[in-house]
Amino acid sequence: MEEPFKNTVLITGIGGFTGAHLEAKMKKMGYRVFGTTNSTALKQNHFQCNILNKESLFEVVSIVKPNFIIHLAAISFVASKDVTAIYNTNILGTLNLLECLDELKLDIKKIILASSAAIYGNVEGVLSESLCPKPVNHYGNSKLVMENMVASYFNKFEIIIARPFNYTGIGQNNSFLIPKIVKHFREKKSTIKLGNLHTFREYNNVSSFSDIYIKLLNSTFHSDKVNICSGSTYSIGEILSMLERITGHSLKVEVNPMFVRKNEIVELKGSTNKLFSVLRQSIKFKTLEETLIEMITQ
Repeated sequence: MEEPFKNTVLITGIGGFTGAHLEAKMKKMGYRVFGTTNSTALKQNHFQCNILNKESLFEVVSIVKPNFIIHLAAISFVASKDVTAIYNTNILGTLNLLECLDELKLDIKKIILASSAAIYGNVEGVLSESLCPKPVNHYGNSKLVMENMVASYFNKFEIIIARPFNYTGIGQNNSFLIPKIVKHFREKKSTIKLGNLHTFREYNNVSSFSDIYIKLLNSTFHSDKVNICSGSTYSIGEILSMLERITGHSLKVEVNPMFVRKNEIVELKGSTNKLFSVLRQSIKFKTLEETLIEMITQ
């Protein structure tokens, strides 16, 4: 009988922005990669599967027999109006996955569940994992409930709850802020409508975050949560200036009051202390300027 492949990973939401980058990187590293997608599967190693359909999910997991899981499938658009879908997908979909793994009794080495820095809410300053979460939207709250629910599986699997801060890169949908700005510069638009130009947020590179996910998969850390962040922040004004230098083009900015949130926190960034301790090393993050150059020249 053929011995099973020892480095088989199942990435839920593989057709999304992060999943596509992770798949390419892990394949190059020699992993056998499979994934689920809510849309039509365009590759042989992809399975069309709604994670709310437990029977369909069970079938995929039983076929793949993964050793590693990276669970990315979620409704991640914060402004989504379908509140029921946010809670169902982000909570019940995750529980469906864990129940399938438990019922199949597979040799699972590590599970990474993607939560979000949105669980912290609007809290000023450097955010560490020890802070009491105070989400201010349904997306953040759904991720916090997911975190609380999966804790009961810590005695069954080696689970890491990852809390990524903002990240961007090639392939991100233009509905997100950085791709929207880059698109305006690439198309030499004359004006752009934005919100507050003087708030500072992290804008990390998806490639750097993919590296961290893979390092966490192979770490001894589990049964806990950790920020995925760099601790480096930039204002929208700084981003516009960078792109002006890169492209030689200038945009006139019109502040749209609809994009300005009331009582918006000036700076939000994550503490890297736990992440660096878990991985026993510091991480080399791509700079925002490197990221913008990649995106503008793709």
